[in-house]
Amino acid sequence: MRWKLFAMTVGLALLSICTAGVAAAEEKPGWEFEFEPYGWLIGVFGSLTVKGHEAQSNVSSSDVYQLLEDGKAFASAGYMSARYGRWSLFADAFGGYVREGVTEQVPTQLCTLSVAATAKLKFAISDFALGYEVGRWSLPERRRPLTFGVYAGTRYQYFSAKLNASAGVAGGIQQAAHAVNSWGWADPLIGLRWEAPVLDRVSLAFRGDIGGFGASSHLIWGVVSEARYWLPWTPWSVQPWLGAGYKALAFDRRPRGGDRIDLQFRGPEAGMGFVF
Repeated sequence: MRWKLFAMTVGLALLSICTAGVAAAEEKPGWEFEFEPYGWLIGVFGSLTVKGHEAQSNVSSSDVYQLLEDGKAFASAGYMSARYGRWSLFADAFGGYVREGVTEQVPTQLCTLSVAATAKLKFAISDFALGYEVGRWSLPERRRPLTFGVYAGTRYQYFSAKLNASAGVAGGIQQAAHAVNSWGWADPLIGLRWEAPVLDRVSLAFRGDIGGFGASSHLIWGVVSEARYWLPWTPWSVQPWLGAGYKALAFDRRPRGGDRIDLQFRGPEAGMGFVF
């Protein structure tokens, strides 16, 4: 864990050196708010242990899209922030359910079988963080500045899982594996974020964090990268933009004597944001 914190510190130092010759941009006075409803087409990868029953998940984004069409998945997501000067507060929430096919380990009288099973997951993941803008710099012929900041907060995670499988061997007793459980926990996190204009109306935004540190999870991390196109009109002093990118969240929770959750949610995301 120490090397990751060291790498983050080195990255901050390098960025400060690289941007030393760029002119600082003026800060906007007063409050600034941002809101973005977005869609995230997730893939679910990893393993889940429910009351001693372990299930392996390897569901891609295209598989989840098919589940959406079949009515076996649903999700919604949204991001919002409030900024005053260099300080900001933001929340990023995502929730839904998915009913997917998994591979489950089912013990029988003769052996342990890997069989096809069905898992129904309900989940909610929410980030809450306080951020500080380290620097804001003007670039030649760019309307928007280059910004860089850090943040610290917490990630709350809730999961409800239901596994259903059955298997048997010749001469043995048919075994059924049905398990239900739910979990809710919070982990601390730290991260960095930046936004860089590449054209007058196009910018790249990035947010990455790491956390857990043994509080509730062994490790959590998240990455959000997005390309934004700033629309050329500002109705009622609101600046809209369109965004598309990639988002990934991962968590490894290993409670002593309890069920382990080692999952990654990752896939493309797109939305429309408003700054006012």
